[in-house]
Amino acid sequence: MSTGNRVAREGISAGLIGATAIAVWFAILDATRGELLATPVMLGNSLGSLFLQGDTPSKAAAFIGYTLFHVAIFCVIGYGFSWVVNGAEKVPTSLIGFVGLFIVFEVGWIGWTSVLSQGFGEITWLQVFIANLIGSGAMGAYMWRQHPTLPGRVGAQITGSGN
Repeated sequence: MSTGNRVAREGISAGLIGATAIAVWFAILDATRGELLATPVMLGNSLGSLFLQGDTPSKAAAFIGYTLFHVAIFCVIGYGFSWVVNGAEKVPTSLIGFVGLFIVFEVGWIGWTSVLSQGFGEITWLQVFIANLIGSGAMGAYMWRQHPTLPGRVGAQITGSGN
């Protein structure tokens, strides 16, 4: 299989896994509050109001619209993650830079979520942080299974025992 096909296949798979893991997390939170699907509907209303010039979409349209947006964004993120991991097969230490970038992104996202949470009802920065850990952990576990020798090769490059 060509590298481009592998990157696309792994990226879409990782994205679907991450999107699903986060959706399940928020479904559990919504269910414990007795408001199943409240989070995607609320986020869909916010997203929909951007495209509908302030009008609010129906609950079904908000849910479907946000779900499609969520999955598409995660497939793009998964593709980028796959591209980095597949590139790290050639230059293992590039994965270290990606981890640093991921940490910076997470800290920035927590700050941004804190600002946005004022208009997003019950979502807190902690819930989003946990969701991001769950999603990235699920995506990372998938990529680990696809590239089982990479962690050892990165470690060997860091310690100087690999070429």
